[in-house]
Formats: sequence, C-alpha cells, structure tokens
Amino acid sequence: MFLGPAPQDRLGRRRPRPAVEAPEPAPPAPAEPPKEEGVFGATVVHGFVRTEEGEPVADAVLTLLSPGGEQLDRVATLADGSYILSARPGGSYLLAAVSREYEPWTRHIAVGGEPLIHDLTLSPSEAASPSRPA
Repeated sequence: MFLGPAPQDRLGRRRPRPAVEAPEPAPPAPAEPPKEEGVFGATVVHGFVRTEEGEPVADAVLTLLSPGGEQLDRVATLADGSYILSARPGGSYLLAAVSREYEPWTRHIAVGGEPLIHDLTLSPSEAASPSRPA
C-alpha cells in the first residue's frame, strides 16, 4: 500500500511515519461446554385433570415416582384442574393421581428434555356413586 511522500516538519525535514498498527484481532468466541452423555437438569410434566364430562378436578393429588419407587414430586391440582410436577429429563416414570370422589389413576410416562404435557381423565369412584353412598 502506497502512503505517499513522508510528512515533513516546518524546516523541511522528514518526519518518520507513524507506525501503522494492525487491527486487534476479535476476542475468541466462548468455548461451548463439552457435551456429555445423558441429559441433566430438570424439566416438568404438566397438564389438566378432568372428569369424563370434561369438568376440572380440583384437589386431586398427583405423584411422580421413579422406576425404583422414589417419590420425585407431589402436588394437588388447582381449581381449574391444572398441575405442574418437576421431573428429571430422560427417564421413564410412574404418574399417579388420587381423589376422594374418583378412582385412582396410574400410567407410565416417558420424560424427555422438554416439558411434557399430560392431561388425564378420572372416572367416578363406585364407592361415591349415588347407588352406593360413601
């Protein structure tokens, strides 16, 4: 690259050219954490508990159990029948629901790395039916 004649001072003497500095290199990109086998952290299982007629079931108790029977989380549904349980991602679990007026409910579920939506329907308990008062 040609920069032209060297600059001169008032007496006509040549002044040295200022050194041309190379631009600073960009900072290195942050290193990605190493990818490890398996999935770590936490995710959730959430949804609604409803009757066969589609009505919300409030105060049903849902429990998430590991294959070894360890209780991972336990919650009661809200007035709209909604629930949220914490879960470890990447596993198979047993989801159980109980309520005073409905038959107990259990299912095996598989949880991945993303939140799992799992709605469930409870059937009326025979013990609480009109023909058999509780």
